[in-house]
Amino acid sequence: MSHHDVPQKVSQAVERVTEKHGGTVTGMLGVAFRDLRTQEEFYLNGDTAFPAASVFKIFLLAELFRQAEAGKFSLSDRIPLEDSEKSPGSGVLKELGEGLNPTIRDCATLMMILSDNTATDKLFNLVGRENIKKNVLDALGLTRTRVDWGCRRLIARYCDQPETADADADSESERSFRDSDLYLCRTDENDQTSPADTARFLALLAENRLVSERASRDMLHIMSRCQTNSRIPRHLPRGLRIAHKTGTLDRVANDVGIVYTERGSYVLALFYNGNAADEEEYARNEKGRIGDDLLAELSRDIYLCAVGGGGGRP
Repeated sequence: MSHHDVPQKVSQAVERVTEKHGGTVTGMLGVAFRDLRTQEEFYLNGDTAFPAASVFKIFLLAELFRQAEAGKFSLSDRIPLEDSEKSPGSGVLKELGEGLNPTIRDCATLMMILSDNTATDKLFNLVGRENIKKNVLDALGLTRTRVDWGCRRLIARYCDQPETADADADSESERSFRDSDLYLCRTDENDQTSPADTARFLALLAENRLVSERASRDMLHIMSRCQTNSRIPRHLPRGLRIAHKTGTLDRVANDVGIVYTERGSYVLALFYNGNAADEEEYARNEKGRIGDDLLAELSRDIYLCAVGGGGGRP
């Protein structure tokens, strides 16, 4: 197989996997693949906006490192934990005692490898929403991407819950979010992105051209330690380096990152929005049952395309 056949093979792999899941996947699926050796690409719904969920944290990370390089603060500076700052959902800081004094780098690490929402909101408030927009989204031409909220507000809006640290972002609401404007990214404010925007961002990061070479390498090191590995890494060979970030909301499953293989590296951005599904698929996807399996299988088969393999598991 010629290496230049890879995008066509990726397209065929995506079609096979989606057809396997109930004949067709009716929920909105987004895929971006970029071979970093040849710059060849494949997109499915590449310019469609998807709920970013915790994927928005990659854009926050970039602005954090930009401001650190500009001398606004040092990543070794400490920011004390206060009970009033604790945010609901994923992470460990909300479970720890007031007065803990992590460094900014500690918070960045917790944000990326455990998706810690309290650490994220401390950093979001530190760098500022408008700076993320101006210096990352607008500067890179990420026209489908918005980072309007930290985690506390995102969870309150998306999960229809109060903005308190005691709220359980994983609990089920009696309300259905199917076809809601928020989940379909039709609101004036949101945390959203597109496969194409994310792939552009990640390609710059992989090429050490985001902020600076040193900052890019540092961000990639943190992302390579992600501990949520049920999607892109799930079926890939153990020990493979994967710098990635997941995002999860009700019936929403995302995973975006860079996969480093023996035949070169590629960017992969996977988004599944089950709130755009038909009623039958929406019901089947209770507790996100479809998203993890779908994205893991897509990642496996795309990996096989990228390294020149056939069907089956690595």
